[in-house]
Amino acid sequence: MQRKHYDIESRKNSSCPVERALYILRDAWTFMILRDLCQQPKGFNQLKKSVDGISSRMLSEKLKFLEQEQVLQRVVGNTRPVRVTYILTEKGKSLGEIVDRMRNWGNQWVAN
Repeated sequence: MQRKHYDIESRKNSSCPVERALYILRDAWTFMILRDLCQQPKGFNQLKKSVDGISSRMLSEKLKFLEQEQVLQRVVGNTRPVRVTYILTEKGKSLGEIVDRMRNWGNQWVAN
């Protein structure tokens, strides 16, 4: 029996709220970006340094996706050179509790 590939894109319109959440919170990169933005707004290069191992292309894709899903907002400063900062929306801030619980779980159950 062949296993069916899990298609994350098909979960966007699922009737299950867990699957709809997984559509947005789809991978470790997303959680690490959220982890950092829960602390404070950051620019692209700051995120690139703090999200260990992510490529510029992948970070850009993740940020665009999270902006489309209204989890974060891209704020363009009125300076020269132009400074772009990423901040969490109310929807994004509401994920802070999940990030905190994951941190606490990791501290309690995952060996260092």
